[in-house]
Amino acid sequence: MENSVIKTMLERSSIRAYSDEKLTYAELHALEEAALSSPTAMNRQDQRFIFVTNDAMLQRLEQAIMQSIIDSGNTDFAERIKSRGGKTTYNARLIVIIVNKPSHFSRVDAGIAVENLALAAKSLGLDSVILGMPEGAFAGEYGAALREEFRFPEGFEFSIAIGIGHRATEKIQHEWNREHVIYID
Repeated sequence: MENSVIKTMLERSSIRAYSDEKLTYAELHALEEAALSSPTAMNRQDQRFIFVTNDAMLQRLEQAIMQSIIDSGNTDFAERIKSRGGKTTYNARLIVIIVNKPSHFSRVDAGIAVENLALAAKSLGLDSVILGMPEGAFAGEYGAALREEFRFPEGFEFSIAIGIGHRATEKIQHEWNREHVIYID
């Protein structure tokens, strides 16, 4: 069966190196529409999308994430990140931070939105990497100041983020196992 949406899903993978090429206004606008079109539980729409393209802010986020990893005391993880050049956002030219009002469904809604963004990016010829590591930066010792700097609305908390850009590396698609699907007739 030929289906462009499924083809996009099968071609997408997490990319961890991006070129310096900035996204165009048309690409940003399309990604904005993909984010806003994400369904939410009971149509509450209790999430916001913080689009960060400012170089200084991207660098600040990178530093805050790395510091939160160091502060966590997980030295193995910190050393692993350092051995990869200390990159946690992989020089993505756009980071979309998804924040939600805390609710029973907020993480599910954020997961749906981040997948919408990942698939939209791939369909536009861009690549992406879904990011959970920023959570520590926004929750740590300097979390309140960082949340203010990144304009979190009052009462909203970090759910997930995604880095998007033009890939600067090749990656072999991961294998998946059909035994992970359970049919019940």
